[in-house]
Amino acid sequence: MMISRRIFLLLVSLCSLIMFVHGQTEAQRKAIAITIDDLPLNGPNIPVRNLEIMTSSILDALRKHDAPAVGFVNESLLFIDGQADLRISLLRSWVDAGVELGNHTYAHVGFRDTPLEKYEDDFVRGDAVTAKLQKKSARYFRHPFLQMGPTRDIELAFEKFIEARGCRIAPITISTEDWMFLAAYQKAKMRADEREMKKVSDEYIRFAQAALEYREKASDKLFGRQISQILLLHANEVTSANMDRLLQMYKDHGYRFVTLESALKDPSYSLPPNYTATSDWLQHWATSKGEKLEGPTPPEFIQKAYADAQSAK
Repeated sequence: MMISRRIFLLLVSLCSLIMFVHGQTEAQRKAIAITIDDLPLNGPNIPVRNLEIMTSSILDALRKHDAPAVGFVNESLLFIDGQADLRISLLRSWVDAGVELGNHTYAHVGFRDTPLEKYEDDFVRGDAVTAKLQKKSARYFRHPFLQMGPTRDIELAFEKFIEARGCRIAPITISTEDWMFLAAYQKAKMRADEREMKKVSDEYIRFAQAALEYREKASDKLFGRQISQILLLHANEVTSANMDRLLQMYKDHGYRFVTLESALKDPSYSLPPNYTATSDWLQHWATSKGEKLEGPTPPEFIQKAYADAQSAK
């Protein structure tokens, strides 16, 4: 009886160890690739010094968390009167920091209302400075507004065009909607209202966490597992102010940071059988399977600040 009891306790301990190791292995499998759109600057123009600080803050956080990233460039944003040399120099700092540059078209062109030939021309034009800075053409392309071609045939024709140039599309699975939070953050910053800036930042992190948890559930539902996620961020001040906290939040949820190349090896990034013109890949797969993704929305005061900023243009 004593031997049986010892064997029983040994088996219980062994099962507990196996469950713990399995849990650790599952956590280690959770992977996320960082992508950042609209380099060198997303949103309204800001003073040069602020742009330098913004860039440094994002790069410092990436280095601190050992997070590889791809930054998608709109080269038209380089050519602001009196700032072209500076902005190109700042773009070079991304390359020097180990960030790979991708193509986001020259002028942030939407595919929905742009003929294929014109869209291809904008793609080619959008790689001129990028290719010189990193001594190779961009390997990845991100659709502006996440608008893929209006039909599968048009999209596949475009993908064939860029593949001939050594490039492939980079979908997304998670967004922080930082472009919407930016309006409220910059409004508070202009007033030097640090309390309001902190409020916006705290809400931003809360929303990012809620969006992550929702997309994790969607991944389980659509694929029965956690796929390698691809995060969409933008090169703006609300991102830079919260980059360190944001990356730590993903770590706290068991994620490791991987390259975009590694994430795209996940078989979930094959094209769904039923086509939807979005490069939000979980949305694409959900629609293909007759499912609907809604997810959390930013707080009302954030939405209002963004709407006000849009109407003021």
